[in-house]
Amino acid sequence: MDRIAVRAKRKELGISCMLNTEVGAVLAVIRRPLSESYLSPQETDHCDSSVQQSLKSLRALIFNPQQDWRTIDPSVYLSPFLEVIQSDEIPASATAVALSSILKILKIEIFDEKTPGAKDAMNSIVSGITSCRLEKTDLVSEDAVMMRILQVLTGIMKHPSSELLEDQAVCTIVNTCFQVVQQSTGRGDLLQRNGRYTMHELIQIIFSRLPDFEVRGDEGGEDSESDTDEIDMSGGYGIRCCIDIFHFLCSLLNVVEVVENLEGTNVHTADEDVQIFALVLINSAIELSGDAIGQHPKLLRMVQDDLFHHLIHYGASSSPLVLSMICSCILNIYHFLRKFMRLQLEAFFSFVLLRVTAFTGFLPLQEVALEGLINFCRQPAFIVEAYVNYDCDPMCRNIFEETGKVLCRHTFPTSGPLTSIQIQAFEGLVILIHNIADNMDREEDEGNEEDDNNSNVIKPSPVEIHEYIPFWIDKPKEDFETWVDHIRVRKAQKRKLAIAANHFNRDEKKGLEYLKYNYLVSDPLDPMALASFFRFTPGLDKTMIGDYLGDPDELHLSVLRSFTHTFEFTGMNLDTALRTFLESFRLPGESQKIERMIEAFSERFYDQQSSDIFASKDTVHILCYSLIMLNTDQHNPQVRRKMTEDEFIRNNRAINAGNDLPKEYLSELFQSIATNAFALSTHSGPVEMNPNRWIELMNRTKTTQPFSLCQFDRRIGRDMFATIAELLSMALKTFLMSSLLPFVNSQRC
Repeated sequence: MDRIAVRAKRKELGISCMLNTEVGAVLAVIRRPLSESYLSPQETDHCDSSVQQSLKSLRALIFNPQQDWRTIDPSVYLSPFLEVIQSDEIPASATAVALSSILKILKIEIFDEKTPGAKDAMNSIVSGITSCRLEKTDLVSEDAVMMRILQVLTGIMKHPSSELLEDQAVCTIVNTCFQVVQQSTGRGDLLQRNGRYTMHELIQIIFSRLPDFEVRGDEGGEDSESDTDEIDMSGGYGIRCCIDIFHFLCSLLNVVEVVENLEGTNVHTADEDVQIFALVLINSAIELSGDAIGQHPKLLRMVQDDLFHHLIHYGASSSPLVLSMICSCILNIYHFLRKFMRLQLEAFFSFVLLRVTAFTGFLPLQEVALEGLINFCRQPAFIVEAYVNYDCDPMCRNIFEETGKVLCRHTFPTSGPLTSIQIQAFEGLVILIHNIADNMDREEDEGNEEDDNNSNVIKPSPVEIHEYIPFWIDKPKEDFETWVDHIRVRKAQKRKLAIAANHFNRDEKKGLEYLKYNYLVSDPLDPMALASFFRFTPGLDKTMIGDYLGDPDELHLSVLRSFTHTFEFTGMNLDTALRTFLESFRLPGESQKIERMIEAFSERFYDQQSSDIFASKDTVHILCYSLIMLNTDQHNPQVRRKMTEDEFIRNNRAINAGNDLPKEYLSELFQSIATNAFALSTHSGPVEMNPNRWIELMNRTKTTQPFSLCQFDRRIGRDMFATIAELLSMALKTFLMSSLLPFVNSQRC
């Protein structure tokens, strides 16, 4: 027992000696003149008498503590050093020494989270560090201080008492670190590298705690605000700071730099260096948080909306390095959060990976996109999940089939020697085949042991449709056997829909007859079934859709009303909703048809608005007409004199049940239409992921079935292989023949 007491006393004495040394070091640097022109000792004592007095007072107490250091309020021995840091009359060299002293105190853990006053002490350190003031000296000394600040910020977050920090304090730490990174630009590579490393370390520390945050009962709703209000009972930081920091990281993807183009004008372009830095941090946050993000609605919503929108926006037009980082980020999201990201993942494949790989322009970018596709194919469950969630859903693209066809197309050899892309695509096809084969073998090993049953499963089992099922809204079955049949039927229906679209584009009557004959719509006709066909089937002629919906026949009017009900306008501005509506068909030329269509839209939009800005649906109707005429006025080259904003506002006076709409609201509508025309094209080809389409996608996530984490089944595996088998065999045959041809020719010689 005496030995333990001696050790404890020796430790206490060691702490006292350490503090005494640090006080002496700071005082020595404060008293030391930087040069002959610097202040005299008398002037220095006068300027910093309060700072020096605090240090001297601490020194007087160091060797006479009234209790163990671990039980003393940390502010007693931290405050003098913090005063040095916050003084703007202290030289940078003294500030650096004071920062080193605080870092040493944190590292040897004189206090912990149980020490009285630990919470206030930790928050005061953050406040002191982030309000650090520097007397202007030389850049080397200032850089040394900033290096120390970075070390102390990390030391704070690694300390046992860091869990007592408030959310605002943690956000301030991250913000201060980023400011150092920003200020280090042009001041040397070492400081910037250390700043970025520290930022990375802080993100890792903070988000590694996310899985430990308790999920409160009132966090269940998607629109819940409880994430923001959640405060740990101990007063420590929690999900609130994670949300703020993640939002900040996402915003860094939008940072722009001004560059001068060849014409000598300034152009705003994305800052690639900042984007890569942000993507590294975001990746770390997702990797360490894992599926815990899905337990916090606000954070999850940020990944679904802000992050994914940025990644898709920059993915197709970025450099190979940025696209590579984006692909890594999406793959991490797929692993941990795919059950929440069904439509977002489809959009990424459609607008980034598949589009870039199909583009024959920039070869390095194409290689990165192809490698991104292959990385997804390497995941054991990806191909079957892609097939089930997308290829077998009439409202989604055929992600698996298009991936297989892209790999096949790139495998086909050209006239010259094999290229790196061809070899890469061939590798992808081999991975695809192995993935299907391995799943088939695994199911055989783990499944039925009866040979007869196994042999029957391998045999082709064509899908037959004998009755109409409302497949647009039909939910998957829970029983596995029934679920497999359900999936296969949906795929068969989707194939027939593509044929029906082809018939409809050539002859409306034959197209509708084909739909009825193949049980794709009910008989008698259900307006919602036909409306869903018009709304979600790709490849339909938009002009023919517009002509059908504008017809005055009662059935056509019912289909029009059902068609508008396939849109979700909640939370949309009028111009955004109208853009989304008009992009789904070609507006007919007859005024009466336009009248009926705008009336149906106005009723749907008015019913879904939570604000009371519009007195009735008639106001929406009138304003929609006004916006369409404004669009023609602003973007028709034959109109020489364009309408002004004041004229537009004046033309829409007293349309709101005799009252005026807010001038600011009309002004926003005018600017939106004047700067961005309605898309009224007739083509049904590739579309862009514009803001309107993204808003619509986010609204669809509220009603779409979540991503299905499904099992492999031999029947599904056979169907998958059949979709790409013909092109696959041709691609492999020609690739192997081309690769063996040089060897054959050499043997002949």
